[in-house]
Amino acid sequence: MIKTPTKKTTTDKILGRFGFYLTRRESLGGSPSVLGSFTPYSQLNACGTREHYFIHEGYCHRSVPQYMDDTVYSWGWQEEVYGFAREIADKHHLKSVMDVGCGSAAKLLKYFGNDKTIGLDVEQTCSKLRKRYPNREWGIADFSAEIVPKADLVIASDVIEHLVDPDMLLKFILRASPQYAILSTPDRNLLRHGTFNGPPHNPAHLREWNMPELHTYLSQFLEIDEHFISYAAQATQCVLGRPRSASS
Repeated sequence: MIKTPTKKTTTDKILGRFGFYLTRRESLGGSPSVLGSFTPYSQLNACGTREHYFIHEGYCHRSVPQYMDDTVYSWGWQEEVYGFAREIADKHHLKSVMDVGCGSAAKLLKYFGNDKTIGLDVEQTCSKLRKRYPNREWGIADFSAEIVPKADLVIASDVIEHLVDPDMLLKFILRASPQYAILSTPDRNLLRHGTFNGPPHNPAHLREWNMPELHTYLSQFLEIDEHFISYAAQATQCVLGRPRSASS
């Protein structure tokens, strides 16, 4: 978990310019131990089979998802993903946004408050959002639904790692017929939790991809325009893509 950096004193700020600190600095995240926590060099670009969503052979996928109430978390995680989405919407004149797994919706409304939006999540979350923002559109994220709301841009920020079958999310996105889709998820290689072979350190995650695995997996559904680390301290990888018509 990312920890908030310790507040620096004036003396600490001055000494910090020369590389000295009086105040103990907190770790940015990952494991406090480095030894044995990284992916073996020979496996950095290895991918598995389609059956295992291209995660390397021998990885242990968690089978039971744990619900996380994200309505209590507003900031601090994946905000840069929404900032990037705002840039894409402005660049390509996108007018409607669907946020899959919108959580508290604070970031959605901050960056797209003047646009047409629909936020999707589980029933527990949606019931709270309907009371909090009654003038906005909220819906249950039913990935098996054949009739899906249309949107110019679909955002699925740190959703895919929570799903038993991530294929359903990607097919759902394709049915929404967006011009662009933006997905983010942790890069397992950057987390430093020693979970190269799984399961994820976070009990709410069923699996975590590294960049080559995720790129290979998502390329089945999307023409990928960009794939980058959006926030290294939070180990976030971000993908911008356009639907592959053959995948629908």
